[in-house]
Amino acid sequence: MSHPVRSTRPGPTVRFRPPAPQPGAIRRDRVSAAIGAAVVNAQLTVISAPSGFGKTTAVADWASGVDRVAWLGLHTFDSDPSRLTQGVVNALLTGAERSGRPLDLDRDLEDPDRAYQEICRALGNSDERMHLIVDDAQRAGEEWRRGLLGMLAEQAPESLHVVLVGTTLLELTLSRHRLMHPEAFVGVDTLSFTGEEVRLLLDGDAAHLEPETILDETQGWPIAVRLMMIGGARPDAQAQSASSFLGSYVREHVLGSLPPDVADFVLEASVCGELTPELAAAVTGRPDTVTLLETCVRLGLFLDRFESPQGVVYRWHAAFARRCAEILGQDAARAKECHRRAAAALEPTDPTASIAHSLQAFDFLAARSTLLRHWLGLVVGARADEVERTATEMLRRTPDDAQVLLVRACASDVLGDHRVARELFRRAEASIARSAEPDEPVVLQIARLFIADERAEVASASATVRQMLLDDDSTELSDRAALNYLLGWTEIRHRGNPLIPLEYFSAAAREARGSGDRELAKRASGHLAFGQTWAGRLTEARQSLTRVHEAEDVGLPWSTYAGGSAAAAAGFVSYWSGDLVDAIREFGTVIANGSSDRSFTSVARMMIAYAAAETGDVAACRRAAIGIQDIPLEVVHGISWPAFRESSVALLEEAVGRQDRAMRIARRYVHCPDLPVVNVALAGVFRRSGEYSAALEMLRSLRAFSEVSYVKSATLITAALLRRHGGHHEQAHELCEAAVAVAAGENIRLPFGPRETAVRKLLGEHVHFGTQFEDFIGRCLATDTAGSLVDALSERERDVFQQLQTARTLQEIARELAVSINTVKTHQRAIYRKLGVSSRREAVRTTV
Repeated sequence: MSHPVRSTRPGPTVRFRPPAPQPGAIRRDRVSAAIGAAVVNAQLTVISAPSGFGKTTAVADWASGVDRVAWLGLHTFDSDPSRLTQGVVNALLTGAERSGRPLDLDRDLEDPDRAYQEICRALGNSDERMHLIVDDAQRAGEEWRRGLLGMLAEQAPESLHVVLVGTTLLELTLSRHRLMHPEAFVGVDTLSFTGEEVRLLLDGDAAHLEPETILDETQGWPIAVRLMMIGGARPDAQAQSASSFLGSYVREHVLGSLPPDVADFVLEASVCGELTPELAAAVTGRPDTVTLLETCVRLGLFLDRFESPQGVVYRWHAAFARRCAEILGQDAARAKECHRRAAAALEPTDPTASIAHSLQAFDFLAARSTLLRHWLGLVVGARADEVERTATEMLRRTPDDAQVLLVRACASDVLGDHRVARELFRRAEASIARSAEPDEPVVLQIARLFIADERAEVASASATVRQMLLDDDSTELSDRAALNYLLGWTEIRHRGNPLIPLEYFSAAAREARGSGDRELAKRASGHLAFGQTWAGRLTEARQSLTRVHEAEDVGLPWSTYAGGSAAAAAGFVSYWSGDLVDAIREFGTVIANGSSDRSFTSVARMMIAYAAAETGDVAACRRAAIGIQDIPLEVVHGISWPAFRESSVALLEEAVGRQDRAMRIARRYVHCPDLPVVNVALAGVFRRSGEYSAALEMLRSLRAFSEVSYVKSATLITAALLRRHGGHHEQAHELCEAAVAVAAGENIRLPFGPRETAVRKLLGEHVHFGTQFEDFIGRCLATDTAGSLVDALSERERDVFQQLQTARTLQEIARELAVSINTVKTHQRAIYRKLGVSSRREAVRTTV
């Protein structure tokens, strides 16, 4: 019976937990004491030595006696700043949870600056020390000092101690720290075995060598000591280098001393740095892999064992695995076959690892095939950087491969390199045109959805891609979801029917929930929430956001395609509800954590400007004006960024009293049929200036969006004002009731906000005219600008003040609030005193 092969990508338990102690290991109290002393003396401690010096084992041994440890094992792609940031955050959260004292820290932080601030806040007031251990820290890359890890290394909160574990390459980036704090470094001298430790290791061992012989040959180098213990013999000749010692000794003595079946298994299984029993079985073809893996652990063959809820994961020591790979490589056919098996086993769960094995097997056609089958799910997920690197590596061999060029173009675009992406796309498109093939490849049609700006071109590509979704058997779940996401975002970017994206996002969410993929389900719910806000279905968006928040234990990288959709959706829900402080906070989160794709961050800057203008807060408007300078000046991906930028300027100009400048900008967009949010905002500029006809003309140009709630309510209330202005009061109230009915259904209060003097006057009249929505109108009229007299009211006084906006008597208000009539009268007197009025009519007028 075959079993699915789990990915060898480090999972939550493996990545955030030290390996279990190896059988036969001794406690090196001397080394633990040295590490402990270094940690006490400095907030940044560095354990640095070449490969094979047992750094991880030594630090894990020390950490076993320390309270509150956060462990992070880095892997190849952690040189990406956002990945490294999220890894550090999740390590701290996991370590704190394991200690029973959780941290108040957002799991989805990716922006280094914001993550640093949040970590300082969460740990700043704690008296309990947290130790952040980063293993294989050299994998953070040469620029790690500029990211979150560098900030924590430079100035961590008082209660956080950082321990970096890595090769001597790490020291090159820490030369200044080495000079200033030599006591914070633990190196070769400490980590090398002493004679006494070698004797303890050999106690009861059947090795034929004396401790002095082993120490003389190895100079205490831990990996060499362990190898000689296993091999039981002196090296055949004086090694010229550490590498040659390992290579010859592993081949001649270590593998040679093992039973042949175990030696063969080790050579073949070590082609995968990390592996599960299922993967080991697939690579070696052996049914007894569990027994063989445990045998390797028991023999001390440099195989670390990790327990996880999903099962056991094993990891070879890198230096030992390299020596085994060199030995296996001498039998080229056998090595290629092992890599081919690994590639086939890993393709369903870890396509980029599968491609790497295919390349090592020199099977370029298989690598290309795997890439073209899986690239979309990876790019739309959180692994665009891996796809970009993989495609770049493949293009070194075949630089004119048009389809791989297109894959790299899409990955580059998601990573924010739009100009590079366009150039790669043009090169690939021209190459395909020259090939004289009768049909364009599907990858070109999909790439157009990422990169093209022309609507006709995108519409044609969308039709082709939609056809792919009709055949469920042709794509895996992740790729079906990716296609749904891509088509949904394409419809939004190119402003088609607002209901169509909901179909795509809903399908992705249903499939993800049905499959039990919680990360995919959370991402899909966030995308769906944003699509619902775009379509004006704010009540449904709130329900989708609830599902997102319920999955708070599921980390979701912002670096995914359209990362941050849930935060943007929450910002829009708050904005249309008139909760401007919440809207600014949510959109600020989008900016702070925004991925390299600037789409959401630019939208967030515009919406912060809109919200700041509504508040009338001069300082907030000034900050927003600075922020909108980062909105692009040209159309990108079909999005009219100049309109977003200019509309932001218009609202901010109006907010500070420069009405004429705001009106000049608004007049440029009177006939703009596909910018619903922008048109609603600019129509407000016209409406507040009394130009109701121009405002209505602008709103009615949005024919494709006429039934979207925020467009419809703004259109109806503007029409009501126009009818009232013309003396048609009964028609005005009918239109006002229709506007309020739409708005109340979705809790849209923004068009009735404090700056809308004429609207609020009409609402006040409408309460007495007769309405089914007294409470909703009361809530709208009770909202006032920041710093107004209404701000002085207590929460209970605000409740009473809201009721005073309605036509209810004091007795009815008392029943509505479930208090006595005397309590209502007491609050009423307090309200009059604080507002400086003497009657209910005057109190109501303070909101109009």
